[in-house]
Amino acid sequence: MKKIYFLILLFLFAISYAQTFAIDQTFGSGGYTKYQSSASTSVVMLPDGQFITATTSSNAVQIKKINQNGIIDTGFGTKYVDMDPNSTVKTEAVKKIILHNNKITLVGRVNATPNHSAYELFVARINLDGTMDTTFGTNGFTTFTVGSNSTAVDAVIDSNGFLYFHVTQNSSNFIAKINSNGAMDNSFGTNGILPISSFSCYKVEVQNDGKIMLAGFKTNTTSNTRESYLERRLPDGTLDAGFGNNGIVIIPNTTGTIAKNFSYDYANNSITILHQTSDSSLYTRLFLSKIRISDGSLISGFGNNGVTSNYLYTNASDIMIDKFIVLPNSKMIAVGNMSNFFGSNGTFIAQLFVARFNADGNVDNSFANYGYQMFLTTPPNTSVRADYLNNIFITNDGSLVIAYSGNSATHGYSSYLIKLNNAYLSVKSASAKSDNQRLILYPNPASQFISVQNKKHENNNFEYDIIDLSGKMIRKGESKFNSQINVQDLMLGNYIIQIRHEKEDKQSLQFIKK
Repeated sequence: MKKIYFLILLFLFAISYAQTFAIDQTFGSGGYTKYQSSASTSVVMLPDGQFITATTSSNAVQIKKINQNGIIDTGFGTKYVDMDPNSTVKTEAVKKIILHNNKITLVGRVNATPNHSAYELFVARINLDGTMDTTFGTNGFTTFTVGSNSTAVDAVIDSNGFLYFHVTQNSSNFIAKINSNGAMDNSFGTNGILPISSFSCYKVEVQNDGKIMLAGFKTNTTSNTRESYLERRLPDGTLDAGFGNNGIVIIPNTTGTIAKNFSYDYANNSITILHQTSDSSLYTRLFLSKIRISDGSLISGFGNNGVTSNYLYTNASDIMIDKFIVLPNSKMIAVGNMSNFFGSNGTFIAQLFVARFNADGNVDNSFANYGYQMFLTTPPNTSVRADYLNNIFITNDGSLVIAYSGNSATHGYSSYLIKLNNAYLSVKSASAKSDNQRLILYPNPASQFISVQNKKHENNNFEYDIIDLSGKMIRKGESKFNSQINVQDLMLGNYIIQIRHEKEDKQSLQFIKK
């Protein structure tokens, strides 16, 4: 009888994985929430599943909060972050919003002259209630420049609260570093600014060991084609000679290719990279690669010697891919827009494109035909395009939330959230293979300690990884069943703990740090 129950469980498990995305009609209005009337915007998900949005306003940055159900929080209201209270003629564009240590950091640029002839970068930090964090910079904000009309391409905060920017100024590239108090780190580069090699960067990340990774493309001067380009630097800004070829990894392709995004798996010493290729005579193609964190070498067990085939989407020919995430079950999701068709009235339309891949890099055909789905960008009466993908989030119920912006000939610029169910099977449902192997985690939620109980192996040792819902490794360790694991230093929010015990399969449990 137990064997029959086990087979039924496996069958239900397979069905769950075969589920396609579906718009969550209970979220916002029919699955959509319009949160701003602007395209220059960014969003972050808070530990409790709510969202903070930031967008350009006439003379300040406008802050709003959206509840987990997609409804704008009227109790929070609308907050305004003013980079320069003494100036009345300016524009402030938000590039990125980052949650770190229960503070929200805003990154963007503001005009440095009344006639908008030059711009400088700004950084502001606010509390979760929308008020300025006056311990940062000057009354909560700071500005700096690396030259006329410099622009922040991407920004990231490391575990110590240091903020790193990738900055462009005309055709030049820089990394800038700001201390956790808002002051430039004068020990880095020259007064906190380090010139780097010239390439087109799409993403910057700081590893757990403090090394800085940048990814994008560089043009091969011999073939005059784009090649996916990754560059890793040591914490002091110098190239990491132990990574690739003197700090540089190039992954070429038969057509122009760009490293659009990447995700770390510290437990398995790997980085998965999402590439997009383009050729005027061909459909848009994607491919994935996987390299070792330690030295940048390709991992042969993934795809074909570390690189998958080019994935050709003939029914979605004009795709721009931007966001990428590795799920807790090791499947991968890529999100972008598809814009190769027109509406009935001749209006140009851009739909949301969502593709899912298996852990080995192959297309997940159980997800949908050809491994992808498309969704209308907003309710049909608004005709807003998905021109910009601002962010993607995985919620603790296994759903995918996409933040995007676009224009409409009749409705102007707007920014939306859309919630899609069935991104992955809830780990709570897949945490045990049978009754006598069931894992129990307690207390949940937890503030200081968690314990994992195993009815079959009461006091045995196990190894564990703690991962946040973006797929980022937070901690590795060893413990015993029924012993306490200290989680006091974790930020508030939802986490997954993966348990490895003897020769049993890896099992996962979800918990909340309160």
